[in-house]
Amino acid sequence: MKALLVCGLGVMLWMVSASMFAASLDTTDEFNDRPMNMNNPGSIVERLDEDAEQKNYIFQFPGLSEALTPWYDFKTDLDENHGFKFGISYTAYYQKASDTFGPEDDAASYDLDISGSWTFLGHGTSSPTMLGFGFFKRGRLGTEIPPQRLFTQYGGLYSSAAPYGEEDLVMGELWIQQKFSNRFGYRIGKIFPITAYDFFPFKNFRTDFVDFNHVTNAAIPLPGNGLGAFAVYRPQPSILLRLGIHDANANVQESGFDTYDGELFTIFEVGVDTGLVQRAPGRPPSGHVHVSLWHQDKREVAGIDDGWGIGISALQRFGRYTPFVRYGYADGGANGPTPVKNMVNVGLVIDGIFGQDKDRVGVGYTWSDPADRALDHQNTIDAYYRVQLTPEIQIGPTLEVIFNPVRNPNDDTIYVWGIRSRIEF
Repeated sequence: MKALLVCGLGVMLWMVSASMFAASLDTTDEFNDRPMNMNNPGSIVERLDEDAEQKNYIFQFPGLSEALTPWYDFKTDLDENHGFKFGISYTAYYQKASDTFGPEDDAASYDLDISGSWTFLGHGTSSPTMLGFGFFKRGRLGTEIPPQRLFTQYGGLYSSAAPYGEEDLVMGELWIQQKFSNRFGYRIGKIFPITAYDFFPFKNFRTDFVDFNHVTNAAIPLPGNGLGAFAVYRPQPSILLRLGIHDANANVQESGFDTYDGELFTIFEVGVDTGLVQRAPGRPPSGHVHVSLWHQDKREVAGIDDGWGIGISALQRFGRYTPFVRYGYADGGANGPTPVKNMVNVGLVIDGIFGQDKDRVGVGYTWSDPADRALDHQNTIDAYYRVQLTPEIQIGPTLEVIFNPVRNPNDDTIYVWGIRSRIEF
């Protein structure tokens, strides 16, 4: 399986490179009308576009919008005239568990993010070349542990807030991306795989779900930020094929050349837009079916066995309502690359709860079958609400309910409530 994935990636990269020398490419109006989206929600490109949108809000601080007008005009000028976009955001998150067997029952941390993209060739065309970069820093906010580790105190199968940990200031991403007439594309460099694979429009932990399974997929061992590459091809406007290869031992705090030792994570994906509801130009589809097939080499130093698996997701937006269903299977045991063998996830996201286009409530339910067969099944509910308080600030509560936490035989149900706020400029 690994050889098949690697060979397929080589073929796709060759096709992309060959197209650079073609005099022209047979591209229909249908391809041009539906630009090829190479990014998942939560990615640098998607976050910058979403943050730049006009937003309804509850109130604004007197004089603040006027004071920030030159700043936003400066950003608009950079984008329109030079193809350069950037954004700065700060997210704070607090969680508290109803009961724990460990010494800590609450946790808080922050996420400071500085990201940007520069379309330095082909700006405004169907064949742009883009540089993407991102820096971030994360740390605790007055508690002994960050939310990322709170699950160790109540015995859950996986983290209730995986991204909210502790990281020194680091360059999380630095890559080059190129498209060819909305048919081919590739990206290579330091990449965050979670924002490239396993399409799910609510995996942005800064604004949507926060638990590990929703932010990523507990049945797919997507590596951390590190060296990698992927290529995409659209045989039809509604079909996207993607092949990727990444350093299985990626560590965001280290150079990719320091961690790479030949142990790879490879993945092949097929995505199909349902076409039931027309999507906004340049935005993710309103309806989508996605299949991922992956393989990870044995990681000798980490003591993790090799494994393979499959992920399937389907969703469809109907006006303000977006139901979704996801499934994952991983072939591996207690020492395998994933904490689960089977995962089923269903949920519903509703926009415009109180008339705002940016207020949203989401509820997801996950059934997890642990890879360690000595553990029982775990059921989890993850819910959140967000509202656009001011043009720059989002805020809202979160709630997770963990039924029968697998590493805690003394408690049947654990409640973890939280509050999240985000400011972006």
